[in-house]
Amino acid sequence: MILNRYLFKEIALSFFATLLVLSLIIIGNTFVRLLANASNGNLPVDLLGGLLSYGSLKTLIRLTPVALLIGMMLAFSRLYRDSEMVALQAAGVGPKQFYRAIFSFVLPLSLLMALAVLWLAPRLEQNHESLLREVQQRPEAAGIPAGQFVTTGNKTKNYTILAESIDESRTVMEKFFVRLQQDKSEVLVWARSAMLFIDSVTGERFLQIRDGYRYENDPERGGMTVVRFAEHGIRIPLRNFDKAPELASLPTSTLLSMNDNAAWIELQWRLSVILTTPVLAFIAFPLSYTKPRQGRYSKVAWAILLYGLYANALITARGFLDDGKLPMWLGLWWVHIIVIAIGLWFLRQYYGKPA
Repeated sequence: MILNRYLFKEIALSFFATLLVLSLIIIGNTFVRLLANASNGNLPVDLLGGLLSYGSLKTLIRLTPVALLIGMMLAFSRLYRDSEMVALQAAGVGPKQFYRAIFSFVLPLSLLMALAVLWLAPRLEQNHESLLREVQQRPEAAGIPAGQFVTTGNKTKNYTILAESIDESRTVMEKFFVRLQQDKSEVLVWARSAMLFIDSVTGERFLQIRDGYRYENDPERGGMTVVRFAEHGIRIPLRNFDKAPELASLPTSTLLSMNDNAAWIELQWRLSVILTTPVLAFIAFPLSYTKPRQGRYSKVAWAILLYGLYANALITARGFLDDGKLPMWLGLWWVHIIVIAIGLWFLRQYYGKPA
């Protein structure tokens, strides 16, 4: 019990410290990127906090397995450096006792990961998609900052847009002007207000323009046509935002009720994310074996490399499943089995054949 509590404390402290550092790095980079988009007028400032919050929570879930691996490596490397591992082994403490202490921490953490991946992550994706839809309907997301001319398109068909101001709700553009040039024809539209919206059927974005004038020249007959309108709609090619995969936002219970290969692959992926936690904990112990006078951080780089190969193998295997290059019965489980086999090999190399 004393050994279990001691190792539990060492692993927990190293894990939380590693998770904190990694999270600060990743979340900091995300914040800088979002802030740059907001300062360029491509992202509404008032939605910055929501996007950062959802991104941070998803980052914490993804970083937990690698933080556990690095944290355990650091904890056991310190025990080797201070000769505590040698003393414990001389006292008859073997891998079984170490794994008993390790999994007293890892099993509760794996249960928390299961809750986060199966229940929390889909809800985060739903909220994130909802926030992105709101972003897409904002003028800033369309690249229409207040008081600036914006040009988009190509040589044969291009637009010039100006919104003199945007109201407090950040949805209605006031004193709106747009110039459309296509080949030799030219259309000018001026209106008191305009609002961006998304067609629920086609997913295309439109400008709903109200109370204005449309000026259109006729290159064949000559002259110009002037039309006054109360409401007018125009489709404009605006900047697109990457959409998260729809399956990632579906609740786990919905995926279980679907008789579909894509849903089965998504379920396997979620379970694989959970399994990486105990699998990495299993391999971290033999991988942290350090010889006398060997540096404390000598094995951490190898552990990070192994994690990179592990994660990329899972991503590649999922891609093969999506493309039908791997049978569904094989799934993603073989990747975990290979990593466990590598852990068993390391365990036998460093600690001998179990009694």
